[in-house]
Parts: sequence; C-alpha cells; structure tokens
Amino acid sequence: MRIPERDTAVFSTSAIDLFASALGAFILLVMLLFPYYRHAGPDDSFSKTQDIMEKRRLASGELEDLKALQEKLQSELDLQTKSNQGQEQQISRLRKALMDINRQLAALPTEVTEPTEIVTPEPEPQALTDGVEFSILGLASQVKSFVIVVDMSGSMLRYEELMIRSVLEILKPLDETNQFAIVGYHGNPQPVLWSFPTGKKLLPANKENIELAEAFTHSLVRKFVGSTPTHFALQAALEYPSNAVILMSDGEPNSPPGFIIENITQLNRFRQTEIHTVAIGEYTHNRNLVLFMQTLARLNGGDFVGVSR
Repeated sequence: MRIPERDTAVFSTSAIDLFASALGAFILLVMLLFPYYRHAGPDDSFSKTQDIMEKRRLASGELEDLKALQEKLQSELDLQTKSNQGQEQQISRLRKALMDINRQLAALPTEVTEPTEIVTPEPEPQALTDGVEFSILGLASQVKSFVIVVDMSGSMLRYEELMIRSVLEILKPLDETNQFAIVGYHGNPQPVLWSFPTGKKLLPANKENIELAEAFTHSLVRKFVGSTPTHFALQAALEYPSNAVILMSDGEPNSPPGFIIENITQLNRFRQTEIHTVAIGEYTHNRNLVLFMQTLARLNGGDFVGVSR
C-alpha cells in the first residue's frame, strides 16, 4: 500500500516566523527597559558598587606600592647587615693585632747602653742657685708642683727608716708656693694605691698640710707588703696636675722595664712632666734597677739619684 506524501513546508515556515517574531519582541523589550534596569534596586546601590570597586582598585595599588617598598627596605637592610658584619670583623682583627703588638712590646728588653764599669750614682749638680726652684736628694728642678711616688712592696721593709727620712727631706724645704701629693703603691696581689690627699689633687705646702703629710708617710710603713706594680703607679701619678713626679723604689718592677719606659714616655710625650727617680737602699748591687731608673729619668727630663743607708 502506498503511503501518501505529507506537505509540512507551511507548518515549518510558520513556526520559524513565530519564534523569530517572539525573539524580536524580546530584544525590543530589553532595549526599551535596559535604561531602567540599574534603578531597580535602591537609588545609591550602583554608586556604592562603583565606590567599592574604586576603593579595591586603590587598595590594590597601595598594596603593590607597599610590597615594592618592603622589598626595597629589605634589600637595604641586607646590605647594611653585610656591611656591619664586615666592620665587626675588621675591628676584631685590629683588636687582635693590637694585643699581639702589646705582647711583643712587653717581651722586648730595655734598649739601654750597658756600662762597662760598675754603676755609680750621678754627681750632684754643682750650680743649685741659678734658676733652680729646689734641690732635694741631689735632684734639681725649676718646677713648683710634684707628686712623690713611694714603693711600698714587701722588700721595702728593710728600708723603712731610709724611706721615711727621704720623703721628709723632700717635704722639709717646701713652702706655700709649692704644691704636692704623695702616692704609695704595692701589689697585694692586685695593684693598690695609698694617696694623700685623695682625689688626684695637689695641696699647698703650708705648715698644716706638711704635718699631715708627715703623719701619712709614717703610716705607710705599716702597709709594706706584696709586689712592685711600678707601671700602674706611674700611670696614676701622671693623672695629677703636677709638673714633676719623683719615683722612689728599691727594686725592679713587676712589668718588663723596657715596656714601662716606652709606655710611660709615650704617655708623657705631650704632658712633658719631669720624672725624677730615686733608688733606695743597696742600689749599687742591682744594675737592672739602676738602668731602669736612669733611662726612665733621662727620657722624661728628670734626674736619677741613689740613697743608701
């Protein structure tokens, strides 16, 4: 049986026209109503949305700027840290080199010319009146102020009376135009100083102060003990506002004599304080003591003299 043919062309075309018309109507409505769409909510919702988006954009830009600044500062910090580490290493090297030099200086012997004959004390000056302020124990000087530095080590127990007599002989001719101080020293085992007056100052040599100084000198003999830190005592004496230092000792110092001479002479380079030295006791039998005291006095504008029993 033959199936009859169906004609669907009219139906299909009509459907397409219908759909096209509906789509066109929808597009037309959208175009007409679109300007009113953004006002569908509250009146300021769109502007708030724009503000939020603008703030986010600005915040994003500030964040990028802060990140860039952070990276820059971190880079500078790293550079400074490396630079400081290099400087600390250099300072450490310099300190180590300085310590090595100090140890080498301490080990150096005293560079003095050894005498070919038995050492004898230098003769007393012959002319003591022309421009000389005082002459004590054979020491002549034009200065008006000085510090007497007294060795109080245990070995000085043999020379108590000699030391007292020598100090009092220095004090005796002074008057109110002079200024003075007395510093006793010994190691017990650390360096110890006994000073009159206290506070690294000088006193006028009036009658009252001389009497107090004599009493102080007698009190020192009860404290004779320990070793001989002469270097420490000389450093302290140079801190006084005096024009001269008179060192009195019977023995060699604890520190190497060559190191003391070099260091004290260097410290005294600009002060220009006269350093006189007095060897107490049997000094003629102690060549090293005499060489030390002679050299120290000669390099610092002073004189050397020996006082025996």
